[in-house]
Amino acid sequence: MEITLDQEERIRQATEDFKSGMEIRNSMNIRVAKRVTAILRIGMVSFGVTTLILLMMLYAFTSKMDEMIAALDTMNRQFTSMSKDMTTIRVSLYSMENDISYVPAITQSTIDINQTIGGMRNEVNDTKSTIAILNLDVSGITIQVNRMTWQMRSIDPAVRHMGRDVYRMSGPVRMINLMNPLD
Repeated sequence: MEITLDQEERIRQATEDFKSGMEIRNSMNIRVAKRVTAILRIGMVSFGVTTLILLMMLYAFTSKMDEMIAALDTMNRQFTSMSKDMTTIRVSLYSMENDISYVPAITQSTIDINQTIGGMRNEVNDTKSTIAILNLDVSGITIQVNRMTWQMRSIDPAVRHMGRDVYRMSGPVRMINLMNPLD
């Protein structure tokens, strides 16, 4: 069988297309391989750094163990001291609670005193109004006394005049009294 020119051209074209497809596939495989390699390298470096950090932390932890034990011992002593202080505070609180138990009685006494003061306030107000009435009465009496004073003053000249008249009228009797030997 003979291949025609057109078929040859098609085979050649198919071969070239296959070759370019294979190159594309090959380049994609290389790109994926590079990426996977980069990811693996980064992962290994990260794993190495993490391992190094953990080793350094383990070294730091073990090298400072004595200081940590001393700090924990100090904390234990401080917590023991705080526990004793808390016991003292608890005793003080119980004492305060007993002292506070008298507050209701004091409050009731204060309420009773307040009520008594309220009653006294009413009595003082009553006394005040009574004194105000007395002041009005005294003012009225003062006005009446002033009137009487003015009336007495107006009568006074007349009484003096009457006194002179009586003195004049008693002139003859006085003369008789002068002559009286019993005096």
